[in-house]
Order: sequence, then structure tokens, then C-alpha cells
Amino acid sequence: MIDDLHLAAELPALRPPPTARLVLLTRQPPTPAILRWAGDVPVEVGPGRLALSKQRTIRLLHQRHGIAEPEATHVHQLTAGWPALVLLAGAALADSRVGPDQLAMPGNPIAEYVGTEVLAPLSAVARRLVTDCARIEAISPAMARELGHRDAGRTLAWLARLGLVVPAAPDHQWYRLVPLLAAVVRAQYPARPRVLRAAADWHVRHGRSAEALRLHLAAEDPDSCAALLSGSGSALLAGGAAVDVAAAIRSLPAGHRDERLTLLLGEALAITGDTAAAVDTYATLDDGCEELPAGLAWRYGAALYYAGTSGDALAVLRRGRLTGADSADEAQLLAWTAAAHWLAGDAAASRAAAHRAHGTAEATGDPRARSAAYVALALVANLDGDQAALHTHYERALALAETAGDVVQAIRIRTNLAVALEREARYADALAVLTPAVTAADRIGHTAILALGLGNQASLLSQLGRLDEAVATYERCVAAYQKIGSRKVSYPLSGLGILYRLRGRTSQALAAFEEAARTAAEDENRLGLIPALAGLARTLAAEDPARATGHAARALELATGPLLCPAQLAHGWVALAAGDLATAVDWAQNAAAAARAHRDAGGLAEALELRGAASTDPREARQAYCEALAIHSDAGAEVYADLVRVALGRLPGAAADEQSQARLAAGRLTELHVVVPDADGPVVQIQVMGQFRVLVDGEPVPAASWQSRKARDLLRILITRRGRPTSREELTELLWEPTPDEADKVGHRLAALLSILRGVLDPGRRAATDHFITADATNLALNLDRLVIDVEAFLDDARHGLRLHARGASDQAAPLLRAAEAGYAEVFAGDPYDTWLHALREEARAVYLHVTRVLAELSRRAGDCDDAVRYLLRILSHDPYDEQSHRDLVTVHLDAGRYGEARRGYDRYAAAMAELGLPAPTASARWGAVLARNSIVAVSGHSLTE
Repeated sequence: MIDDLHLAAELPALRPPPTARLVLLTRQPPTPAILRWAGDVPVEVGPGRLALSKQRTIRLLHQRHGIAEPEATHVHQLTAGWPALVLLAGAALADSRVGPDQLAMPGNPIAEYVGTEVLAPLSAVARRLVTDCARIEAISPAMARELGHRDAGRTLAWLARLGLVVPAAPDHQWYRLVPLLAAVVRAQYPARPRVLRAAADWHVRHGRSAEALRLHLAAEDPDSCAALLSGSGSALLAGGAAVDVAAAIRSLPAGHRDERLTLLLGEALAITGDTAAAVDTYATLDDGCEELPAGLAWRYGAALYYAGTSGDALAVLRRGRLTGADSADEAQLLAWTAAAHWLAGDAAASRAAAHRAHGTAEATGDPRARSAAYVALALVANLDGDQAALHTHYERALALAETAGDVVQAIRIRTNLAVALEREARYADALAVLTPAVTAADRIGHTAILALGLGNQASLLSQLGRLDEAVATYERCVAAYQKIGSRKVSYPLSGLGILYRLRGRTSQALAAFEEAARTAAEDENRLGLIPALAGLARTLAAEDPARATGHAARALELATGPLLCPAQLAHGWVALAAGDLATAVDWAQNAAAAARAHRDAGGLAEALELRGAASTDPREARQAYCEALAIHSDAGAEVYADLVRVALGRLPGAAADEQSQARLAAGRLTELHVVVPDADGPVVQIQVMGQFRVLVDGEPVPAASWQSRKARDLLRILITRRGRPTSREELTELLWEPTPDEADKVGHRLAALLSILRGVLDPGRRAATDHFITADATNLALNLDRLVIDVEAFLDDARHGLRLHARGASDQAAPLLRAAEAGYAEVFAGDPYDTWLHALREEARAVYLHVTRVLAELSRRAGDCDDAVRYLLRILSHDPYDEQSHRDLVTVHLDAGRYGEARRGYDRYAAAMAELGLPAPTASARWGAVLARNSIVAVSGHSLTE
């Protein structure tokens, strides 16, 4: 190893022997002379490979200096992972006298290190390029040549090999100095305004106005800033440079800011989400005249629109001067007027303004104005329920916005298009369209559009069952709307209310809906008010029917177009909660018609759910539920699909597979903290697998409620008969074994036990007498449809899964089989001697072994050795003499190369066979050599097959 070779005056006299491994440590790339001296071409390990990753930087700073987040991440960003800079920065920050912003100041170790070890060894040519790069942030070879750097490409490549510059773009055409080095250079070398202006001019000529603006600001050149903003301000805003535009205009001396730049400032402030400041800026241009210039009116009105104050927005937009000159500003004014009428729910006015906007925009040919007009037409199509026209208009609007480079308009269009796709229950497609818009809105700092996108994103996440993500996104949306003082906060609040209601948090749901309704009502925002009122009605339906009815009636009074469906559904759910089934069915039919008229697939599914819940005919209910389930499943809305599956499984006469799917669905909903609606009457769960236990509405039955052990015995006997009628005579024989003289007496005892048992299962007497136990003069029987008995659920799930497996649908079978296997325990484990329990116990045990054997085989096919072994060992724990499982266990271990485990498995196998008086098993031809080589088996006796 040779260190600091770059400092050597001449190469060492001795060359390394051919077999030696030579390591050269040098702070500069090796010269051709060094490479010739070293012999073979070496592998160069440069700064990129030596740089510390973010995680390693965080760990190192924490271990050495106790520096935690976010300072550690900040250090990594400043140093690009340079080990020496990371260590120096960590030591400096550990000294409480130095803050992160002071690391590059002269006089501290980092500045000294950079000056003596990094900058001093550079050639004058390289040092001048480094100095310019520190000031203009990013540089390319083409720009560097124009700034006077002659061999710029080679110099930049050299600096990149040294690690002083890093790529600023994926194509490696642009480079930036390591941030901490740039800060040191800026502190040590004076600025060169000529270079900044020359770089800005280069950016302008190459269509990079945002970069030029930043350089004009750095050069403190107000004339160039003002000229650039006047000529390219709108393009800068459309390209996402609103923050820079606002900062630049505010920095201009008063004499440089005219009406055009004031308008531009207001638009920039609106885009960045500072709506109040935008409105104040536009107000300075409002001279109080009856009419406003179209350019001011539409921008002023748009700012108020994003704030959610549709009334104020319309008041300003109506003052806009329309001369019929077919200007782009007049087209924009008409388009935003249509949007404000749409927000207020005035379909006729919105339609008229949108068509005028379209005609004016087409006459101008301006792509931004045309895009705005097509957005207005799409909003009208939304009110009319014309989804085909809506998609056509949005597609044209998006193409025009992207052609014009209008990033903000493209974000708005994507956001609105996602809403349309959501209404069609195309949730995954909607999320794919929306996500880039949310990312872009966040990147450019457009808080108003970001908030709108976040609300829609949260709604889609909720539909797709990602409830925790949805809650977090709604909360972020609320914060964004509150930041800009927008009344549109009612939208995410209603979304949060729905999620809270799903999870049984009634108080939080009411609070969210009430705030949403109050906020929307203050601005007469029907689009926000109607969902909030509908949410209040549904949430209050059970506990306060009168208030619920009032909210539903008000929602329906205000509703038009696509909002009719949620208002009608609110009426229907309130009627259902009140027990008025006929009225609930009528509202369900009305809501379904409204949903079909507006292609509202989600609304149609909910209308079908309401119809199923209100129907008194199980066949009609099943048909409605099945249609709703198909819509939710096709859309990927699994939470709502699972709620329908639960309802289907509870219908009288539900098939075994429907009950199995209902139990799996209930389990998934519970994992998501979604409340599963209560069934009619008390929910009675009976556990017989393991220890016997009865729970009513989730609470264990107290021992005192039984009054007699015989009452428990009666229930257990009826459970073993699995819903089949059992004669009173047989029951008395099993319970008391009476003599002929006692027959009449024990008959009365059985009636008393039946009364006790009914009281145990329904202590509040909420259900009919024969709800759980049917009885006549001869027989008694359990009504299994109204009881949740774990062994029945186990047998149903297991057999349904086994049937699916037998039909080749193993993917569908596996979840059922796994759930059945996991829930198994011996039936009535605490009562080993009662003979009348044996049949059910053995039936459950046999089914369990079959299920576990299938799961072991599925695991083997999937190559999951650990799961296969686990299932096989469970079989052997219940049946130590199951020869096939012993053979499979040894084979699985051998396939996985676990020869020691195979030996132990074989020993258990041989011992079990010996207990049965059978000879020791031997290997097949395939495994014989492996087993013999590992001293596992001798070749004789039974054949061990694969």
C-alpha cells in the first residue's frame, strides 16, 4: 500500500512484484505515468463509491457525536457523504457554539480543510470553474464554455472524478458543487455579477426562464428581473416557479412593479397557497368601479374560488368586463364564472357560461384559455351525468394544458378527472391519474390544488381499504385548507366523518360532519353541504331519528344532479333505522335511479345494500346484496365488499360458503378496526372447541345465570345434534336416566331447563321465544342460523375450502383452510368422558387432519418447507401413527437438505411403527444413497417413497 502518492516528487525505485496486490492512495486521479509504473490497469475506487450513504452518515454521527435527526440528514445533504466532511461537520456541530448554518464560515476547521486540502491543489483553471459553479448552482459544459471556460467538458469530468461536483440531472449534462464546498467557496471568494448575468442570459436563450430569474436575483439586477417577468411571467407560473416569481416581484423596487407585475404577483401567491395575500394583492388593483378588466377579474375570482368562497368569487367574476373581443382573458373569465356557478350548484348558469367560454376560447386559439373552457364544459357534463362528454372534455383540456406547459392547469384537470373515475368506481385508475397531480402540486407549492388533490386521494384510499393512509391524508388535507383559509375544508371533514362512522367512533364522526356542514353553509356551498348533511343523518339515525330526518330532508331540498343519490340514501337509512322498511325500499329505488342516471357506481352499490337491508324477502335481499358485492369487488373496494359479505352470510338460509365468506370478511374488517354491524337480536357466540363458553353480545355468561349444570348439559347435547331435532324423551334419558316412575317429573324438569337456557341466551328478552331454540310437544332443536357456534363455523369453512381445493381452486381455498386450521381445538376438551360428545369430536378431528394434510401439500408445492413441516408436525401431534405424514416429513427435510432433521424424523417414524409391531421403514431407490450416506436408514422393510 502506498499512501499520498500524488505528493511524491518521483515514483518509488522499486516496482511491486507481479504477485503483489498494490493499493495506491491518492487524492487526485492517478496520472498516466503512475498507471504505467503500476503495471496492470488498476480498478479505480473514486469518491462516488467512497461516499457514505444517508443511513451510514446518520449512524456514524449518532455513534461518534450523539447527533440525531434531522441534523444528521442535513449533514449528509451538505456533504454528499464525503467521509472527511461528514466527520468534520459532526465534530463542529457537537460544539454547541457552531450551528448548521455556520459550518462554512471562515475560521472553522471545515473552511480551513477545504481551503488547504481541496481548493489549493487545484489548477487555476479548475479553481475558477469551481468558483463560478458555486455561484450559479448548476453548470453544464455548454454553459461553461460560453462563460469563458475553454476545455470545460474535460475540467468538469476531472472535478467529478475528484468528487467536487456531482450530477445535478440524470443525464449527467449538468453538475453542481457539493453543497458544503459551495458554501465555503461563496464565503471565501467574492461574487462576480458579470458571470451571473452571463449565465442568466444563457438560460433565457435556452428557454430556462426559472433558472435565469434566480440568477438575476442573485446578481441584484432589478431591470433584468422585471423584463424577464414581464415577458415570461405566465410561462414561469405555468411551469411551477410560483415561489421564485413571488420572491422576485416582492424584491423589486417600487418603481419597477407595474400593474402587470402586480397581477402576476397575485397569481403567484394564489398558486403557492397564500390565498389571503393574493386576494389583498388583487384588491390593490380594484378601484371600486362597477367593472373590472377581464384579466384582473378572472384571476381575482379564481383566488376566491380556491378559497372556497363561491359567493365572493361570483361577485368579483360578474364585474369582469366582457367586450366580445374574443380575448384569452375573457375566455378565462367565462370559464371561471362557469366553475363558480358549478360550485354553487347552479347548473343552468354554469352551462351558459361554459358554452360562451368555449366559443370565445376557440376563437382566440390560446391553448391555456381553450383548456380552461374545456374544464368548464366537463364540469357541466358532470352536473348532467354525461360521463362520456366529461371524459372527452377533460382529455382535450389536459392535452391543451400540457401543450401550453401549464402545470397548474394540468394538475387541476387530473384532480377533477380522478373524481369522475371514482364516481364510476374505477378507484385504482383514479388513484393512478391523481397521484402524479398530488406530487406535482406538492413540488410547486400550490397549496390550494394540493389540498383538493389530497382530499380526493384520501377518498380513493378509503375506497380501496387503505383506511389508516386515508385518515392521515384527510388530516393533511384539512391542514392544507386551513393554511389557506379555505372553506372547502368541508370536503375532507365529511370524508373523515365517514371513516370515523365506519370505525364506530360516533362522537368524532358527528363532530366532523357538523363542522363540515357549518363551514359549507356559511358559504352556501352545496357541494360541501349536502354530503355533510347526509353524513349527519346516517350517523344520528339510530340515536336521534328526529334530527336525522331533519338533516336528510334539508339535504334533499338542496340536492340536484349527482348529489340527489346521497341525499336520497340518507333518507333511506334513516327510515330503515326507524323500522319503516317499505319507506326505506322506496328511497333505495329512488337512489338507484339517480345513481344510474349519473353513472354513479358507488351510489348504486349503496342503494342495493339499502334495498337488501330493508327487504323482508330473503331471496330479494340476496339478489340485491349480490349485485352490490359484484360492483364493490370489481372496483376493488374490499372494505365495502366485506360489509356486504357479512350481510349475505346472515341472511336466513345462507349457504355454507356464504357463511364462511362472511366469517372471513368479519375477521378482515376487525383487523381494520371497522365495526361489523350487529345482527338482529342479541349476538350469541358458543365456544366448544377447547373449553366450553357462551358469550352474549361479547360478554361471557356469568356462572350464576345457568342456575343448574343440567342447563349447560342440555345446550351441549343440542349442539352435538347440529340443528337436528332431538326428542324430549331422548334428552331426559341423557340428562337424568330416569326410572319409569319418574318420567312425568323429569318432563317438567326439562321444561324448566329450556326456560333457563332461553333466558341465558337472550337475557333481555329482545327476540322471539323460539329465536334460538325451537320446541314443540315432541322435539327440541337449535336454530343454527341465529347462533355463532365455533365448531359449526370450523366445519363449514373447512368443507367449503376442501371443495374448492378439489375443484382446482386452491388459491381461493387456501385462506379458508388456513383460518380453519388455525382455529381448531379439541371439541369439549374439558369433558373427555361423556359418550354423546364423541361423534362430533371425532368428526371435527377428522376434518382437521384432512385440512392440515392439504395445507402441507400446498406448502410443499409452493416450495415453503417451513410451513409444510409445521403442518405435518401438527398432524403427528394429533395422530402419531400417521405413516404418510411421517414419510412426507422425512422427504420434505431431505428435499431441503436438512439431513439432521430428516434423521430425527426418521427415528420418530421408526419408533411409531415399532409401537404398532411393524418393521422399520426403509428408503426408496431415489433417497437410499442420501439416507445411507448420512446414516439415517438401513435398506430393509417398508419403502419410504417421495
